[in-house]
Amino acid sequence: MLESSASRLQWTFRILLLAVLGSLLLSSAVWLTDRNFPVLPIFSFLPSAPSPVDYLLYCVLVVLLIYQMIYLQNRNTLYALIGLFAFLLLGDQMRWQPYNIQFFLMLCGLFFYPKNTEELLNVFRLLIVAFFIWSGIQQLNETFSGVVYPWLAKPLSSRLPDSVTPILFNSYGFSLLNILAGVGLLFEKTRNIAVYLGIAVATFLLHSLSPMGNDWNRAFLPYYAAIGFFTYLLFYKATFDVKQMIWSKTFRFQQVILVVCILPALSFAGIYDRTQSFNLTYGRTWSPKIYVTEELVDKLPDGVKRYVNRPPLSDPFIDINEWTLHALKVAPYSEPRINKDLHDYICSFAEGDCPAKLK
Repeated sequence: MLESSASRLQWTFRILLLAVLGSLLLSSAVWLTDRNFPVLPIFSFLPSAPSPVDYLLYCVLVVLLIYQMIYLQNRNTLYALIGLFAFLLLGDQMRWQPYNIQFFLMLCGLFFYPKNTEELLNVFRLLIVAFFIWSGIQQLNETFSGVVYPWLAKPLSSRLPDSVTPILFNSYGFSLLNILAGVGLLFEKTRNIAVYLGIAVATFLLHSLSPMGNDWNRAFLPYYAAIGFFTYLLFYKATFDVKQMIWSKTFRFQQVILVVCILPALSFAGIYDRTQSFNLTYGRTWSPKIYVTEELVDKLPDGVKRYVNRPPLSDPFIDINEWTLHALKVAPYSEPRINKDLHDYICSFAEGDCPAKLK
């Protein structure tokens, strides 16, 4: 598997295609338009594929992924695969899950395969290093420390003595482990140790979200499994120049990926989407609700009414996170513009002034 650079890259692409396929199959609802959730295209003028055209396009994408997995160098199917994937991504912002974007960028590398083997390996290494370092940085917040990490760790910590849990399942230790894995991959002396650290992080997250753990958002499972494989394939016993991994004067694709890996820094200033900044499950997102009236609830589609909560002594509301997870089987793309679009969708069923409030 690791006999040569060509072998490393070939296995990386096949694992990538398998992971995309797995994620696609586990989140089919978000790729279809006949659903209990509005379609939110990137550009308002883009039309939505009506049913059953949406299902046909989804099936074509699945077939193309399988075919490309077998015939990596087939350029004709590659153009169709990338073009259809891009078209479907543009058709709905809820499909812009961070793993889908990373998968798409990596798939674009097939355009340069097999000619630019070493350059592509460096591009993918850059993405994996960015994943670990930015994940660790994004985890350094109170919500992750107090809420998210205890939930992630619970499936394992519940099986160990209470005296061991605070040591092994410390959120800041886990954040540091992510950062150490990413930094360690850069240096030859620490690379193999960092590979094991990275695989341990990916395995922990995979187990936590799997049916053996918290059984939450299964579309993430192929992603974390792929991260573990990528870490091994790209770095184990690998020798490369770190400067060439970070920057290339001639390979434009690598320059684009470098920009993508730097952009998460802007999320702390609110300029770049937090969801695209290796932060989707780490506590730095919003959890808004749309408060409605019973009069407005009566006018909502039946498929949306089922997501209305009616707590005692409070107005009824729709929890956007719950709505997204149950209707689309993916995590919410929790950005202000998306939440506003969902509020406007609910308001579209009101007559006159809209009573719905986004809080």
